[in-house]
Amino acid sequence: MSYKALYRTYRPQTFEDVAGQSHVTITLKNAIKENRIAHAYLFAGPRGTGKTTIAKILAKAINCTGDHPPCNECPNCKAITQGDHPDVIEIDAASNNGVNEVRDLIDKVKYAPINAKYKVYIIDEVHMMTPEAFNALLKTLEEPPAHIVFILATTEPHKILPTIISRCQRFDFKRVDEHDIISRLEYVLKEENVEYDEESLEIISKLADGGMRDALSILEQCLAYDRHLTVENINKVYGLLANDEKIRLIKLLLTKDMKNVLKTLDHMMSLSIDLKRLTQDLIDVLKDVIIFKNTQDLSLLFVLHKNDIQQIVPYILVEEAFQMIDIFMDASSHYGQAVDSSTYFELALLKICNQIENEHKEVVVEEPKVIENVSHETLVEVQQEEVVEKPVEKIQEPVIEPQEDLQEKVEEKKEPKVEQVETPVEEAKEEVKEVKTTAQIEVDFNDILNILVQAKRTVLNDIQDKWPVIRRYCYNLNTAKYANMLCDAKPVAAGEKGFILTLKYQPEVNSINYTENYYPLKNFLKEVLGSEYDFIAVMEADWPNMRQKFIQLNKEKKLPQPQPIVLHHIDEYHEPVVELTEAQQYAIDMFGDEIVEFEE
Repeated sequence: MSYKALYRTYRPQTFEDVAGQSHVTITLKNAIKENRIAHAYLFAGPRGTGKTTIAKILAKAINCTGDHPPCNECPNCKAITQGDHPDVIEIDAASNNGVNEVRDLIDKVKYAPINAKYKVYIIDEVHMMTPEAFNALLKTLEEPPAHIVFILATTEPHKILPTIISRCQRFDFKRVDEHDIISRLEYVLKEENVEYDEESLEIISKLADGGMRDALSILEQCLAYDRHLTVENINKVYGLLANDEKIRLIKLLLTKDMKNVLKTLDHMMSLSIDLKRLTQDLIDVLKDVIIFKNTQDLSLLFVLHKNDIQQIVPYILVEEAFQMIDIFMDASSHYGQAVDSSTYFELALLKICNQIENEHKEVVVEEPKVIENVSHETLVEVQQEEVVEKPVEKIQEPVIEPQEDLQEKVEEKKEPKVEQVETPVEEAKEEVKEVKTTAQIEVDFNDILNILVQAKRTVLNDIQDKWPVIRRYCYNLNTAKYANMLCDAKPVAAGEKGFILTLKYQPEVNSINYTENYYPLKNFLKEVLGSEYDFIAVMEADWPNMRQKFIQLNKEKKLPQPQPIVLHHIDEYHEPVVELTEAQQYAIDMFGDEIVEFEE
């Protein structure tokens, strides 16, 4: 016996076996029970969703002589299943779409069925019939003999004349749900005695795009490659990338490393990766990132799992994800017209690299102001308030005066003088605080040593990977101050509870080690890094000596035992005392300070 494809071997033979079309099967079963058989049906929907299958099941059910139609045991059911029943005629309208074929059909309609109760005409791809053929069929379809049932199947109902549709009972088939596809695939694999990975079934269900026949065809092709169904084998057969590789590509795009992006693209082309499918997969990944960042709910995600989320979410902003989606969707819209889709995909990657780079370009000050006697942080704040939103080639490093000159100016205790800049009272107070931070803040080396003895390379790598994200917070008004203070810092050692940063200039180091800056910075870093850490800033020039001293102590086996991290240069932080108005005080007296909240 010749080999039969899986979708033919496992074609459903009863209404209950059909997956994902319960709204159709239940209606037809009830109609058969009540003997309310229509003379014409129109089955419309995507390919591979069960239109022809249900048409054959319906033909069996209305001609079944058993007790529970279709019984698949009576002669009529068996003959229809085998496809050789004389009263069930299947016509392919794609090749029989002319007037002459329809006239021949009409001539045969008047003859009574030979063995069955109803003569059933199943006309597949009926939208391919010409208007003249439709018009010839119109009268017969409206008033057929009592023993005739027409079942028209189509994937494009909009091409059928309204006069034809109005004479039929229309059933719209929907794409089969992924869970229903997976359940059916599991049944087939158990019948075939094939080992499989559950994740591989999820990939096949996504590739099938709601078509059960497509899912079985994909499964059959993968089993021909290897009888053990795995994700890796599916990726090889269909030129797909694993989630890890897709995430790696997105992270590479975020680093704007165009050279390595192009190398990665060349590698994918050598593996014959399906770029059209990859584009859609990248959009799905980015869509899941946006959903998770807004909901923090893993159950709402479509393609990413918990491990995938941990790899990508800390490194990307929602705005960046939306921008990438827009660029990929624009590229995919050109694929249908392009001879080589790789050109548009490559342009999309280049555009994303360039766009992310543009986001990091500094804005230009139209007329630089003369700023004296202020710390580096104050300089950054003033620059941010006076900027004009005009991108330039690259990020401009903040202007920092030499340490010696800056220290002398602070000691002179002159008032900050900024020409043509109006500073609110609150900002002026903040500036005074920040000027104080230019004084030397002594850090206890034992605190640094306590972090070093607890250091782990894996923790440092994780922090270093996430650190570039801080630069993107410079463009958010709520986080710009803290992002600017940290974006030039470099993590050089880290443990589970604390890490060490290096900066080039002492004022920057002091600002981070200053108590009133430290706690807001700690909260900011918790948001960026996903965990709470203590931290110490040190001079970049001093770090090699500190590191060497640690190594020497380690060789001499004089390192202290790890202790809970306590930073002796950080004082206890107290929230500023806010004077209440008479009305606010009255509200607290009436309801208590645990209930009352004040909003500006």
